[in-house]
Amino acid sequence: MKSKLTRNISLKLASVFLAVILWLVVNSINNPTVPNSYYNIPVELLNTDLITDSGQVYEVLDGTDVISKVTIRAPRSVISELKNENIIATADVNDISSLDTIAIKLTTDRSNKDISSIVGSIDTVKLKIENKKTKALALKATTSGQIADGYIVGEVTPDQNLVRISGPESVIDQITKAVVDVGIDGMTSDIVTNAEIKLYDADGNMITNENITQNIKSVGVKVAIWQTASVPVHYSVSGQPAQGYQDTGEIDGNGESVTVAGKASVLRSVTEIVIPAEVLDITDQTEDLVKEIDLRQYLPDNVYLANSADALKTVTVHIEAEMNKRLEIRGEKVRISNLPEGYNASISDLGESFIIEVVGLSRDVATLQAANISGTVDIVKWMQENGMSEPQPGYYTVEVDFGLPEGVVLSEPVTVTLHISEQEQE
Repeated sequence: MKSKLTRNISLKLASVFLAVILWLVVNSINNPTVPNSYYNIPVELLNTDLITDSGQVYEVLDGTDVISKVTIRAPRSVISELKNENIIATADVNDISSLDTIAIKLTTDRSNKDISSIVGSIDTVKLKIENKKTKALALKATTSGQIADGYIVGEVTPDQNLVRISGPESVIDQITKAVVDVGIDGMTSDIVTNAEIKLYDADGNMITNENITQNIKSVGVKVAIWQTASVPVHYSVSGQPAQGYQDTGEIDGNGESVTVAGKASVLRSVTEIVIPAEVLDITDQTEDLVKEIDLRQYLPDNVYLANSADALKTVTVHIEAEMNKRLEIRGEKVRISNLPEGYNASISDLGESFIIEVVGLSRDVATLQAANISGTVDIVKWMQENGMSEPQPGYYTVEVDFGLPEGVVLSEPVTVTLHISEQEQE
């Protein structure tokens, strides 16, 4: 039996070898090994908590967490079953290098023993690792667009005033502003809406980074829309200037209009802005009073200035020195008026002429001429001042009224002796 098995042993071994070769040839013809490419394979980062738990954050550089092309060589039967989702690419943070790179491991969820090779267009993930930083920013609400004519934007109020951001220190340090913006084109009534929070650097450039986290992404915002109206500002003065000086009555800016804003129901009752007289106190002034007045202090409740530049007004109350002028008046130009019937009246102590001295502003005094001035003793007025219902006969000392312009007075009153008597009945 043994001799039969060992007889022609070399021939038998050659037959077996040829059979294996034939099987391989047949199999390679029917199921050859071929290459195939797969594109945009994502890389899963493992154990990233080793970075984040240490108070750091990471950023994948140059898109290295996606392999643009993976080439696999395997039998055609295997290749025909492989799709993108069967390719597994991982990078374990445990294996990170001193250059913050991690080797990519490629495999499939199919039988890997049949795969001759699997190669990616890149073999490492590049990371940027830095300290994590948190910052709180005041939230600013703004508006954009053109509001309807006759209206302005009033208060813009977000329902929260702070946003907390976290992320890579180098990115967070650039962010200086957090803003929500509301469009107001053509609006005539209040707006209540929800607006996205946007982050900006000091130059007004918007910053977006997927590694930034925010405690809130958007906030509710209320925009008040106010109607406008133009109203005059009225000033008055209190007190008296120093002896020898007068208020000219001129106040720079008196009667000028400003534009105010508010709800239509409130504006209907606003026709002017009145500055109290005590604000412009000219007591003992010897020169112009110049004062800066903040109009906002004197606006009615819920009424606002449409233009903040109108808030502060520099007001000048003009003060001038008085002028004295002496005028010679003829005695015959002083007459009695309003004498009741049944009485006679005469005046004395004037002489043929007398001197009066008038005091006032130069503009009022300089043009006064004696020829245009006459004096009057008004009996009715004199009686009223003295509480008389009818004249009482007798002699009285009374002042003469010269009908001087407003602001012009006598330095000393001119008096005459008035004699009143009853008329004799016929």
